[in-house]
Amino acid sequence: MKRPLLIFYAFALAFHAVVLFCLKPPAPKPPKIFNETYVDVTLTTPPPPQPEVQPAVVPPPPTIQPVVLPKPEEKPQSPPPPKPEMTLPEPKPTPPPSPPVVQPVVVPPPKPNPQEYIPVTQPTYAVQAAHIYPPEAARRHQQGTVVLMLYINGSGALNKVEIVKSSGFPLLDAAAIREMKQSKFEPAMDGAIHVRSRAQASVTYRLE
Repeated sequence: MKRPLLIFYAFALAFHAVVLFCLKPPAPKPPKIFNETYVDVTLTTPPPPQPEVQPAVVPPPPTIQPVVLPKPEEKPQSPPPPKPEMTLPEPKPTPPPSPPVVQPVVVPPPKPNPQEYIPVTQPTYAVQAAHIYPPEAARRHQQGTVVLMLYINGSGALNKVEIVKSSGFPLLDAAAIREMKQSKFEPAMDGAIHVRSRAQASVTYRLE
């Protein structure tokens, strides 16, 4: 009988404890704050520090020190240089004079005596050289007639050529003389004897 009673009493105590806990009033809640204040914070850079103005320092005027000039030292006078001795140059031997140069004497060929050559009207050609116009004279457009005096010996050879009348151009004159020297002539005849003769020959150069 005692054990069931104990269980009953324990159960009843536990029940009352739960009832009392539930009937206990709740604790008051803290009041809510509805007005909130916001503060804007702006960070600014502080201005740079102003440089400090240093006061101008005026240097003191320089002190002028008196300049003391040193006394000039007396240099001992050097003795005058000795006078150069006069030396006379030795006379150079005079070379002997060179022997005079002997110039060879050029004896001009004897000029044919016109009186020894029988004049003829015109020379008789055995072989007449080709008539060649000088190329340089043709390029320069040089024209003219050369009159020559031919001296032919008794064998038909040409002894001498003289210019009686020039063409006015050395190239044409030289070509005419060369043409006569390359030609061969027949000797003049006095009866049955070959004699020396002289005759004029004309050489003309004309551009066509």
